[in-house]
Amino acid sequence: MDNLVPGLRYGIKQGDDAIIVDDIIINIEGPYPLKIGRKTGLIHTCSDVVVMGGKPLFALNAMQVSSLDEAKEAIEDIKKQSSGLNVPIIGGNTQLETDLKPCVSFAVVGKLVAKPIPDSGCEVGDKILMLGDVVEGEIGERIRRAKVKFETYLEILDSKIKINASKDCSRGGWFGNLLEMLVKSKKGIKLSSIPYPNIGRYLGNYLISTNEKYVDKILEIASKHRCPVLEIGEIIEKPEITLGKRIIIEEKKLREIIRKFPYKKPKK
Repeated sequence: MDNLVPGLRYGIKQGDDAIIVDDIIINIEGPYPLKIGRKTGLIHTCSDVVVMGGKPLFALNAMQVSSLDEAKEAIEDIKKQSSGLNVPIIGGNTQLETDLKPCVSFAVVGKLVAKPIPDSGCEVGDKILMLGDVVEGEIGERIRRAKVKFETYLEILDSKIKINASKDCSRGGWFGNLLEMLVKSKKGIKLSSIPYPNIGRYLGNYLISTNEKYVDKILEIASKHRCPVLEIGEIIEKPEITLGKRIIIEEKKLREIIRKFPYKKPKK
């Protein structure tokens, strides 16, 4: 139904971290199991808005709970996320149905503060950087780590550094998200490090593809915010993934994935 929405720039066919209509960026996540959503649901939903070049403005949530007391407890934790990130929740829905597991979903509306950053724009010679701490721990620590990452990334964009592609490391883990960037960009990579040996775990930090000339400036900004940053590889023309002399995914296989992948380039 992408064609039915005037002004739609990123929709289902792009399969990116959020959708963009004109200069409005929207992301929805969930349903999370209630225990997880109370800790990190709003944080993660905001993260996908920021990584595409947007500033979160407000949010909505929808909860399924087993009791009113459970709803009140969940609201207190969600309020901590909302207040900590300065993203007010202005509406939503709470329901109490029998035979349904408690869960929660979030929708975040933001506004672009830069040119949209797709996950599909990797260019040959780009360095792939991993920005930010793993978003884990108690609610307060998760908020702190997310805010540091958001502030660092938004300053990078405000400094006119050209980010060709970016991706939030979430479901699928950093390697799965990197693979999606490569497939959409129709490129390969020479990996120079393995940042986390569990390649499928949720991290909550960012993968950034940018020209080497911007790396020093990014390091300077990240250092100012005390935000971790790590170089993990370089984009190559040949669609394959290598680590040292070892081929992780060979050209034939990656080309097959590219051919079968349901993706359409976004409108300029």
